[in-house]
Amino acid sequence: MNKLLQRITALSIALSMSGIGVALGTEATTADSEVPMDQGTYLGTPWVSGGVGISARDELLQQYDDYNLRLEFAVAEGNYLAGIEVSITTPDGQPVLRAFSPGPWLITKLPAGRYQVAASGFEETFVRDVTVPAQGMETVIFNEWTRAGVAEVTPGPGY
Repeated sequence: MNKLLQRITALSIALSMSGIGVALGTEATTADSEVPMDQGTYLGTPWVSGGVGISARDELLQQYDDYNLRLEFAVAEGNYLAGIEVSITTPDGQPVLRAFSPGPWLITKLPAGRYQVAASGFEETFVRDVTVPAQGMETVIFNEWTRAGVAEVTPGPGY
């Protein structure tokens, strides 16, 4: 399933660059108020993923304003990516969150402190040490993927 979503994601990015839009999600719609999101909890830690489009990102920030960690996924050239596996652990390796982000943003609510965040997708894994604040939101941008690297591992039309 992850490979299929990665193919769809890469195709959507390629089509959006050519001016043709593609909506992702099982309940995708054109209405701004019904932007597709995915959410869940892992070991009591809530998370939500979405952010396909500006209105969706605005909606996430408004609805989940008490969350304190935002992860963004993009290629180095700036285009957002989706279909990323996320793992968050404490400094001593205890799992805090594991989730699959079908959107280019994943936000979560964690106790203030230090964590290690890993983002995996398109045959690459990137890791960051993060300090989550008691108030406000920490933003971490994972943008080491490249268009060429994503296209190389995603069969189909060129990226």
